[in-house]
Amino acid sequence: MVSGSAFSRRALALLCALPLLAAPPAPKQHFGFDPGDDYKLANYEQVISYFRRLAAESPRIRLAEFGRSSEGRPMIAAFISDEANLRQLDRWKDINRRLALGLAAPEEARRLAGEGKAIVWIDSGLHATEVAPVQHAPHLAWRMVTGESEEARRIRSNVILIQVPVINPDGLDMVASWYGRNVGAPFELAPLPWLYQKYAGHDNNRDYFMYNLAETRHVGRMLFREWFPHIVYNQHQVAPFPARIFIPPYAEPLNPNIPPAVMEGINRLGSIMRERFLREDKPGVISYLSFDAWWNGGLRSAPAFHNMHGILTETALFYYATPKEYRLSDLPERFQNGVSAREPSVFYPKPWMGGRWALRDAVSYMLTADFAILSEAASNASHYLLKAWEMARSNIERGRRGSPFAWIVPPAQRDPWSAAQMLERLHRAGVEIHRAAAPFEAGGATYPAGTHILYASQPFRAYLADLMEPQKYPELRSSPGGPARRPYDLAGWTMPYQMGVTAVRVDTPFQAQATPAASVEIPPPAWDLKQNSAFLAIAAALREGRSAYISSDGTLVREKPAAGWEMKRPRTGLYQPWTPNMDAGWTQWLLDEFSVPYELVRNGDIRAGRLQERFDVILLAQQSMQSILHGTPEMTRLRTGETARQRPEFTGGIGLEGARQLEEFVRRGGTLIAFDSATELPLTLFPLDVRPGLRAGAQPAQGGWSCPGSVLRMTADPKHPFAFGMPAQHYATSTGGQFFEIAETASSRRPRVFVRYAQKNLLASGWISGERIVAGKAAAVEAPLGEGRVVLFGFRPQFRGQTFGTFRLVLNAIYMSAATPLPGQRQ
Repeated sequence: MVSGSAFSRRALALLCALPLLAAPPAPKQHFGFDPGDDYKLANYEQVISYFRRLAAESPRIRLAEFGRSSEGRPMIAAFISDEANLRQLDRWKDINRRLALGLAAPEEARRLAGEGKAIVWIDSGLHATEVAPVQHAPHLAWRMVTGESEEARRIRSNVILIQVPVINPDGLDMVASWYGRNVGAPFELAPLPWLYQKYAGHDNNRDYFMYNLAETRHVGRMLFREWFPHIVYNQHQVAPFPARIFIPPYAEPLNPNIPPAVMEGINRLGSIMRERFLREDKPGVISYLSFDAWWNGGLRSAPAFHNMHGILTETALFYYATPKEYRLSDLPERFQNGVSAREPSVFYPKPWMGGRWALRDAVSYMLTADFAILSEAASNASHYLLKAWEMARSNIERGRRGSPFAWIVPPAQRDPWSAAQMLERLHRAGVEIHRAAAPFEAGGATYPAGTHILYASQPFRAYLADLMEPQKYPELRSSPGGPARRPYDLAGWTMPYQMGVTAVRVDTPFQAQATPAASVEIPPPAWDLKQNSAFLAIAAALREGRSAYISSDGTLVREKPAAGWEMKRPRTGLYQPWTPNMDAGWTQWLLDEFSVPYELVRNGDIRAGRLQERFDVILLAQQSMQSILHGTPEMTRLRTGETARQRPEFTGGIGLEGARQLEEFVRRGGTLIAFDSATELPLTLFPLDVRPGLRAGAQPAQGGWSCPGSVLRMTADPKHPFAFGMPAQHYATSTGGQFFEIAETASSRRPRVFVRYAQKNLLASGWISGERIVAGKAAAVEAPLGEGRVVLFGFRPQFRGQTFGTFRLVLNAIYMSAATPLPGQRQ
């Protein structure tokens, strides 16, 4: 028997121990401020340390590192559910995989759908200057781990939340450091003067079928090869002003390859979210505007082609963690589509009428969206599990019926290395690839052993079909004769076209002795300019002190030919402005990918002159002439209409003096390469015998040339050194584009066209208008000046790292800038 005093002592001890058993600390207790507070941004280490603390103190959260960022930071996923579920995580993963891939028989599928857990993915911080998602992440985790409401318990019981609190670790640290340096100073709202991802910046959300970036590859593996979430919620923060948040439904047009049941599920989730916002009296929720359902390649769009519900929200942002007071007079009367911004409408039922908007408000709106999605998943977990299986089986059965039955990638490719790169990228996204073990017949042709077969009968048929087939963007107009609606991103992106790969569609079923490929083998670099990998071979040879030559007919050889060029390591300069230029970033990616030695060249480097002593070639990525010359002004106008003061060391451009030094560089024997709108600078300021066919930066006139991101047919002159290895007919991606006209001149060194727009059937994938204006015109020109030359590209041959089919145009031009003509080579 326990005495009263002993009982009291034990009770007191238990009471003293209660803090040790208490819930993990709220974010404010850990950070020393509450993420979402005005003028405060938590950085990467602060956020991840909080998640580590939650995992150390609660059995309801488990952390896993699933990769490293481009600059080497850990990428962390938090698995949040109740303790019993986390103990069986592998079981829920296996159940979900069997259903998502259609592996279960019907009776088994119904049983597993009743047993399994809904998988919901929520990521934060992809676009690092959109700061609210990461700042909200600790609050979501804390509420999920510590919440004891009926809803919180139901979610933990029925849902596995995969939360990625910082999906762009490098970008978060850049932005948090930049803002922390400027807050309270005149530069508080100054724009970040460089990309917030090593190569892509904002385009890190444009890489979800190419998988060029380390971060994208890690995320793609988690989504499409390991976990197969039912809902993928990708958070952003640029709402159509003055709305406070954009949620689905998305705008027209609808990509016909997205399964209808997926899109209807996305619309349903949007309706559930909208209702929750209205029940919480949160105004300014808009849908069906700006963000369309056409494009593939983003973190919310690629999942929809994988039978997953890809959800995008765009919450309102002023700048960083700085609050803003809005008067009613600051708000527009209408949105860009003509709908009133002040009166209720179907997709904007409760207008926001102004007031104070702070980071805390954005955090609150995101939490509302989170719990609307999580609560729905918890209430209907078996529905989402069974639906994933149903769509996988539907795709498998539809593929078996044919039209198409398969796409065949024969081994006899012009560029086998790039063909393997295409297959490897498809494999990363969960596409099933088979390899023939013996010859077979299909579609009236015979194919050898080693042929790769992409059967349409597979769970992610929609994704495969969307990448392998040409797009036909619909011509939508608000009124007869009115302007056509432009796509949110690209109109066309057909993968084999962009990568220069032969892929044969076969509509009727056939038999082949083929086995699934566990991986795709990338062949070693080839000594053949028809293959992009030749430039890896050249780089390795020159780096190791071995010789490399190109003969006059464009053959890459190891022994000195009678006529041709001796290859040298090019001294390459890439112009890097103090503006976040994504095209410069992708150019840097290309140079790194193919081991081209280079230096980044800033404004002062160019103005200082004597460039010929440092470089053989300088590249200007797409950027307007005005931006190159003048850069960011001291006072810059923000997209919200306010002005911000930039730090003086990041203002200005190369100026007219810099342009003069670039001209001098060319005259003394250098090569200047300019992409798309950057061609305006040499065309305007240098005395070239080339004229622009289009005014750079001009908006397309009614009936004029318009190309809002499409794949076009081109013709190359394979006898020109810059086009060595190119097929005479090829494809290129254009996002507007330029063309050039050659002036009449008596000079013995006339400009030479080495790529032209096709004379007819210009459009290969996407949408264009005004084809007659550019058909047959010069798309890429070598223009001599003094002892050097300017290379003008009217398109971007390295666009987003996707256009493997035109990479060699750039790489040839770079290497030829440093090559030494052999004695027998005619100039």
